Amino acid sequence: MTLNTEQRDSSQPSELELRFNLDVEFRAEDDTARTVKGYAAVFNSKTKIRMYGDHSFEEWFNPGCFSETLSKKLDVRFLVEHHPYKLLARAGAGSLILAEDQRGLAFESHLPDTTLGRDTYENIRNKNYPGMSFGFRPVKNRPEYDERGRLIRVQHDKVDLSEITVTSMPYYSKTSVAVRSLATRPAPDNLALRARLAQLKG
Repeated sequence: MTLNTEQRDSSQPSELELRFNLDVEFRAEDDTARTVKGYAAVFNSKTKIRMYGDHSFEEWFNPGCFSETLSKKLDVRFLVEHHPYKLLARAGAGSLILAEDQRGLAFESHLPDTTLGRDTYENIRNKNYPGMSFGFRPVKNRPEYDERGRLIRVQHDKVDLSEITVTSMPYYSKTSVAVRSLATRPAPDNLALRARLAQLKG
């Protein structure tokens, strides 16, 4: 997946941010009920995200960052490869259970007795889906920049979780417009800067 380079950065996310993880664990547990469980995200797992121009920054998710989503009981979906029409389960229907613990965002789901549900269960059992991913919108984070104003690290304290997904390609393959908006420290207001320079010259 790639970004549309014509899109402009903004302080507000204009689309979902996706994070792909290999260091999460999940497994097929009950053949009869097609139960799968594991972790969709792991806390304090630092990952480098590559940006355009070969620049990269470090990112991680702090414990408790999903707590607001869970307390609001939002209807988080469980998908295959982030495709909205490949729906396996959803929190609102009770077929997806999410919880935070010390390690990360844990989940448990009973996959439906459909072609997609049965095929996904077999692919998980046979390790054809080696990782998990999740889609979110940042709510509260703490970015840090270098002396040139480029983003070097960001930690997320609060996010709105929209979906989790099984994936055959568990790596960071996309950074969103919202992430790119953090890539450079916002420039100072030109009028304020000119006024300050005039004051110094005076």
